[in-house]
Formats: sequence, C-alpha cells, structure tokens
Amino acid sequence: MPTNREEQHQPTTAEAIRASTRRRLRHSVPRTNRVCPRFSDPEWKLLLHAAAQAGLAPGGYTAAAALAAATSTDPNAAVADYRRGIQELMESNRQLGAVGNNLNQVAHYLNAGGQPAADHHQLLQRVEFAIAAVDEAVAWMLRR
Repeated sequence: MPTNREEQHQPTTAEAIRASTRRRLRHSVPRTNRVCPRFSDPEWKLLLHAAAQAGLAPGGYTAAAALAAATSTDPNAAVADYRRGIQELMESNRQLGAVGNNLNQVAHYLNAGGQPAADHHQLLQRVEFAIAAVDEAVAWMLRR
C-alpha cells in the first residue's frame, strides 16, 4: 500500500495524458496535411545516413528536404535530373523491347535453317552493348 508521500508524486490520469500528448513548442497549430513516402531498403539506408549527418530524425529530414526543394527558385531542379533519367530508361526499355522482337525474328529464321549473316553478329554485339549501357544507367540511378 502506498504511503501518503508516494501518492503525492503519482500524476493523475489527466496529467499523464497531457504529458504524453505534449505539443512541440515550435508549432502553434497542429499540422493537418501529411505525405507518407515509401522507400526501398537501399533508399531507406541512404535516408537514415543523411538524416544522421544532419542531426535529424528521418521524418524531419524528409520534410526539410521536401520543403527546401519546394521553396527553391526552381522546384523542378531538385527532381528534374532523376525524372529525366527515369524517362530515358523507360524509353531505352521500349527500344530494347523492339530489338528483342527483331531478335526473335532472327532466331526464327536461323532455327528454320537460315544461315547467319555477318550483320547478325554485329547486331548481337550492339544489342549486348545496349543492354550493358541500360544496366549501367539503372545501377547509377540506384546509387543516387
């Protein structure tokens, strides 16, 4: 059974609720708008590292970075390179799909008994080079 002294130090339920829901002093009104970004594991690790370097929590760092981009003189500049890279990769993917269709036609011709021409070997080398370039671009985008 608690003594009178112990009872004096125990907060009431209302005091405990107020203490647990204490508002941060830097915001006079609650923030009602939310964005909930999702990150892959490699992106999350990068975010955690950057946030630690800045001395912020990941959410605070994400908000600060988003607001910095949004309030800059050119908000598109922050994401333009990334978007352009994604668009170029998508176009490369489309073009490689067309090349794959042509390769299927060449394979059908060769499987039907046709003889490989000199330009078939050159075509395969160019396709291998293009695939390697796209793979390199994807790796670069992931490292960003």
